[in-house]
Amino acid sequence: MDELSCDICGNTPIRAQILLEGAKLLACARCMKSGKIIHLFSDEESAGGILKARPAYLPPSAATDEEIVENWGAVIRKARQKANLTIEELASRISERANYMHAIENGRIMPTLETAKKIEKELKIKLIEKPEAGGSANLSAAKSFKEPTLEDMLEQE
Repeated sequence: MDELSCDICGNTPIRAQILLEGAKLLACARCMKSGKIIHLFSDEESAGGILKARPAYLPPSAATDEEIVENWGAVIRKARQKANLTIEELASRISERANYMHAIENGRIMPTLETAKKIEKELKIKLIEKPEAGGSANLSAAKSFKEPTLEDMLEQE
Protein backbone atom coordinates (compact mmCIF):
# COMPACT_ATOMS: atom_id res chain seq x y z
CA MET A 1 0.00 0.00 0.00
CA ASP A 2 1.29 3.48 -0.83
CA GLU A 3 2.47 5.91 1.80
CA LEU A 4 -0.04 8.61 2.71
CA SER A 5 0.57 12.09 1.40
CA CYS A 6 -0.04 15.53 2.85
CA ASP A 7 -3.76 16.44 2.78
CA ILE A 8 -2.85 20.01 1.84
CA CYS A 9 -0.13 19.79 -0.82
CA GLY A 10 0.24 16.07 -1.59
CA ASN A 11 3.91 15.78 -0.57
CA THR A 12 5.38 12.96 1.50
CA PRO A 13 6.37 12.07 4.19
CA ILE A 14 3.70 12.97 6.72
CA ARG A 15 5.16 14.71 9.77
CA ALA A 16 2.11 15.76 11.82
CA GLN A 17 -1.61 15.70 12.29
CA ILE A 18 -2.87 19.28 12.47
CA LEU A 19 -6.13 21.06 13.17
CA LEU A 20 -6.92 23.58 10.44
CA GLU A 21 -10.26 25.43 10.54
CA GLY A 22 -11.87 22.60 12.46
CA ALA A 23 -10.55 19.82 10.22
CA LYS A 24 -7.97 17.25 11.28
CA LEU A 25 -5.42 16.86 8.48
CA LEU A 26 -2.22 14.95 7.87
CA ALA A 27 0.55 17.39 6.93
CA CYS A 28 4.11 17.41 5.67
CA ALA A 29 6.88 19.44 7.36
CA ARG A 30 6.11 22.54 5.28
CA CYS A 31 2.32 22.47 5.67
CA MET A 32 2.23 21.54 9.36
CA LYS A 33 2.88 25.23 10.10
CA SER A 34 -0.55 26.03 8.60
CA GLY A 35 -2.53 24.84 11.62
CA LYS A 36 -2.38 23.79 15.24
CA ILE A 37 -0.26 20.64 15.69
CA ILE A 38 -2.27 17.88 17.34
CA HIS A 39 0.32 15.11 17.02
CA LEU A 40 3.90 15.22 15.78
CA PHE A 41 4.87 11.88 14.21
CA SER A 42 8.29 10.41 14.93
CA ASP A 43 10.51 9.25 12.06
CA GLU A 44 9.60 5.65 12.89
CA GLU A 45 5.87 6.42 12.65
CA SER A 46 6.30 8.27 9.36
CA ALA A 47 8.52 5.67 7.71
CA GLY A 48 7.74 2.53 9.71
CA GLY A 49 4.36 1.74 8.26
CA ILE A 50 2.09 3.15 10.93
CA LEU A 51 0.86 5.81 8.51
CA LYS A 52 0.38 3.46 5.57
CA ALA A 53 -3.40 3.08 5.79
CA ARG A 54 -6.02 5.65 6.66
CA PRO A 55 -9.11 4.39 8.52
CA ALA A 56 -12.41 4.55 6.67
CA TYR A 57 -14.17 7.87 7.11
CA LEU A 58 -17.38 7.86 9.11
CA PRO A 59 -19.45 11.05 9.09
CA PRO A 60 -20.22 12.41 12.56
CA SER A 61 -23.79 11.07 12.52
CA ALA A 62 -22.65 7.51 11.72
CA ALA A 63 -19.82 7.45 14.27
CA THR A 64 -21.99 8.37 17.28
CA ASP A 65 -25.55 8.04 18.46
CA GLU A 66 -26.19 11.73 17.72
CA GLU A 67 -27.03 13.57 14.53
CA ILE A 68 -27.59 17.12 13.35
CA VAL A 69 -31.22 18.16 12.74
CA GLU A 70 -32.21 18.29 9.05
CA ASN A 71 -32.85 22.04 8.74
CA TRP A 72 -29.81 23.16 10.71
CA GLY A 73 -29.17 26.28 8.60
CA ALA A 74 -32.65 27.73 9.07
CA VAL A 75 -32.62 26.93 12.80
CA ILE A 76 -29.27 28.67 13.25
CA ARG A 77 -30.26 31.71 11.14
CA LYS A 78 -33.54 32.21 13.05
CA ALA A 79 -31.85 31.94 16.46
CA ARG A 80 -28.94 34.18 15.42
CA GLN A 81 -31.28 36.87 14.12
CA LYS A 82 -33.43 36.60 17.27
CA ALA A 83 -30.27 37.20 19.32
CA ASN A 84 -29.44 40.24 17.11
CA LEU A 85 -26.06 38.81 16.11
CA THR A 86 -24.30 38.98 12.78
CA ILE A 87 -22.69 35.83 11.41
CA GLU A 88 -19.31 37.40 12.12
CA GLU A 89 -20.22 38.04 15.77
CA LEU A 90 -21.51 34.49 16.23
CA ALA A 91 -18.40 33.06 14.57
CA SER A 92 -16.17 35.11 16.86
CA ARG A 93 -18.05 34.02 19.97
CA ILE A 94 -17.67 30.32 19.16
CA SER A 95 -14.12 30.60 17.76
CA GLU A 96 -14.99 29.66 14.18
CA ARG A 97 -14.39 31.43 10.87
CA ALA A 98 -17.17 33.58 9.45
CA ASN A 99 -17.01 31.93 6.00
CA TYR A 100 -17.46 28.51 7.63
CA MET A 101 -20.49 29.82 9.53
CA HIS A 102 -21.93 31.30 6.30
CA ALA A 103 -21.64 27.88 4.64
CA ILE A 104 -23.28 26.15 7.60
CA GLU A 105 -26.11 28.66 7.82
CA ASN A 106 -26.76 28.46 4.07
CA GLY A 107 -26.91 24.66 4.29
CA ARG A 108 -23.86 24.03 2.08
CA ILE A 109 -21.86 22.33 4.85
CA MET A 110 -23.14 20.27 7.78
CA PRO A 111 -21.52 21.43 11.02
CA THR A 112 -19.40 18.97 12.95
CA LEU A 113 -20.86 17.76 16.23
CA GLU A 114 -18.27 19.88 18.04
CA THR A 115 -19.28 23.03 16.16
CA ALA A 116 -22.98 22.23 16.57
CA LYS A 117 -22.51 21.93 20.34
CA LYS A 118 -20.81 25.34 20.45
CA ILE A 119 -23.66 26.88 18.42
CA GLU A 120 -26.25 25.21 20.65
CA LYS A 121 -24.60 26.62 23.75
CA GLU A 122 -24.22 30.14 22.35
CA LEU A 123 -27.70 30.46 20.81
CA LYS A 124 -29.53 28.24 23.33
CA ILE A 125 -31.05 26.05 20.60
CA LYS A 126 -31.26 22.33 19.84
CA LEU A 127 -29.22 21.16 16.81
CA ILE A 128 -28.22 17.67 17.90
CA GLU A 129 -30.74 14.88 18.33
CA LYS A 130 -30.80 11.14 18.84
CA PRO A 131 -31.60 9.27 15.61
CA GLU A 132 -34.94 7.49 15.36
CA ALA A 133 -34.92 3.75 16.07
CA GLY A 134 -36.02 2.74 12.55
CA GLY A 135 -33.78 5.25 10.82
CA SER A 136 -32.75 3.30 7.75
CA ALA A 137 -33.15 6.50 5.73
CA ASN A 138 -30.68 8.20 8.08
CA LEU A 139 -28.20 5.36 7.56
CA SER A 140 -28.39 5.64 3.77
CA ALA A 141 -27.98 9.41 4.03
CA ALA A 142 -24.91 8.91 6.24
CA LYS A 143 -23.39 6.52 3.70
CA SER A 144 -23.88 9.03 0.88
CA PHE A 145 -22.45 11.91 2.95
CA LYS A 146 -19.47 13.47 1.19
CA GLU A 147 -16.80 14.92 3.45
CA PRO A 148 -16.00 18.56 2.48
CA THR A 149 -12.52 19.01 1.07
CA LEU A 150 -10.11 21.91 1.37
CA GLU A 151 -11.07 22.85 -2.18
CA ASP A 152 -14.72 23.17 -1.07
CA MET A 153 -13.66 25.49 1.72
CA LEU A 154 -11.48 27.61 -0.59
CA GLU A 155 -14.31 28.01 -3.12
CA GLN A 156 -16.45 29.65 -0.44
CA GLU A 157 -13.99 32.45 0.32
